[in-house]
Amino acid sequence: MPLPDDFHRECVYSPDAWYVTDLLEVSDTHVRCRVDTTRLGPLVDAQVVLPGHPKHFPGAIMVQLTAILSNLHVVYGLGRKVSEGWSGFGTHIKSARFPTMGEIGPDVICEATLTRARSFRGTWFATYRFRYTQDGRTIYESEQTAAWRHITEPAVTA
Repeated sequence: MPLPDDFHRECVYSPDAWYVTDLLEVSDTHVRCRVDTTRLGPLVDAQVVLPGHPKHFPGAIMVQLTAILSNLHVVYGLGRKVSEGWSGFGTHIKSARFPTMGEIGPDVICEATLTRARSFRGTWFATYRFRYTQDGRTIYESEQTAAWRHITEPAVTA
């Protein structure tokens, strides 16, 4: 299924940094999405093809996708909406592996599973296990933490 119609209001990034093509599943502990690797844009377009260095799924986009998956989870799995004052940031990449190079062409399935959540001094911390697969092969896996706060003061506009 496509991303929710209101995601442009609920995401901390603009659409050109989403990379997710379809939201496949979301619950209070898990989110699964599809990424069309032929639509990754400038970072892939900028790759120089050399012997042994084909165009590929960039690690920078894989890390960016962790923000989008956690944003989708927090909003649609837990109901903590950006439009209602929730704001989040990544805090730690505890581990990350790129066991196989992701190719341009086949879709990638990206999954995030909430493994730990706690609240401390008004901040909600979430630890996620991420796993991205392409044609049954794992191309990225990590454990990362994000912090979300509910901001009550109005936004300052110039």
